Amino acid sequence: MFKKKSRKNTDAGYLLSSFDRLEHRIVNDRSELLDLCNVLLENRALLANFEKLSIEDANYMLTFLSGAVYALKGEVHKIHAKTFLFGAESEFKDGTLNQYLKERD
Repeated sequence: MFKKKSRKNTDAGYLLSSFDRLEHRIVNDRSELLDLCNVLLENRALLANFEKLSIEDANYMLTFLSGAVYALKGEVHKIHAKTFLFGAESEFKDGTLNQYLKERD
């Protein structure tokens, strides 16, 4: 009466791009720094908005995250006045994030 349905792979040919793994965060305070760093260590790109922070806190976090990205051989791109895109080298390999940056220009 009941049969086990054969499961077809509906995701055949679908590749998860770097843009799909992009984490967007509005940073509220300095205590979020290690959480943001963990996003990068989990091989996900990070789009961080520092508008709610003081200049001092934003600069501190930007410096720290830039160091983490450097260690991952990645890239940091300024998107707006207080919004930055951080990504490890692996996140820029598929070209999705580079295309996103190109389209913004």
